[in-house]
Amino acid sequence: MWRGLAHLTGLLVLALSIQSNAQTPPGVRIQSIQAVGSGCPVGSHSANISPDGQTFSLLLDNFVASSTMQNPIARLMCELKVSFYVPAGWTFAVLSADYRGFAYAEAGTVTQHQALYSFDGSKPKNERPGYENGGTYNFRAQEFRGPYNDNYYIKHNIDPRVAPWAPCSSQSVQTLYVTTFLMARNLNLSSLVESTISLDSIDGQVQSQRYSLAWKQCTPSRVTPPTKDPGTPRPAPPRDPGRPPRYR
Repeated sequence: MWRGLAHLTGLLVLALSIQSNAQTPPGVRIQSIQAVGSGCPVGSHSANISPDGQTFSLLLDNFVASSTMQNPIARLMCELKVSFYVPAGWTFAVLSADYRGFAYAEAGTVTQHQALYSFDGSKPKNERPGYENGGTYNFRAQEFRGPYNDNYYIKHNIDPRVAPWAPCSSQSVQTLYVTTFLMARNLNLSSLVESTISLDSIDGQVQSQRYSLAWKQCTPSRVTPPTKDPGTPRPAPPRDPGRPPRYR
């Protein structure tokens, strides 16, 4: 028995706390959070930010993808837009992320959890695990092939050398996009098999997504000095018309 996840209505809590592998600059605050997508439609979620602006929680009613013979592939997406107040001269990146959920996949099916991190909402054209696009985004995927019937825990460790960093700019508000995809798929379209994957509460116990942020100071950009008025250009000395140019 696969615990009837298709009928699961327990709340999921996604949590983000401002953690760091280095000193967090003073004044950093989470200002707002929005959730959009097929996995978190309007009316199916609620968000809360702590009074000190250091953590937020997102409650989702039903983030579950299920495949059947009638519906051989299902894919849901939820994109979080988290806006931070960041002091001038600082930038940050997602250093690690933790996810928990449940997957049920019969033989001949596959389920997948995917996560994407960016600062401009970029999406990959080719969904390959661990694919980075020149620092624009970072994409991770974890697959569970049937037979599989268990809780799962995923930890993404992102190398700060290839991780996308928030742009260094004069704007005090930076937006982090965290997009989570859940996919369930039947590999044999004529077989009576099923699969389900969820990012959910397990047996009524709230599980969390946690993100750790890395901070660093922006490198001061070189300022180009203003162009000076060259004044009236001096005429070039006359060239000797009898001396042809030399070529090597």
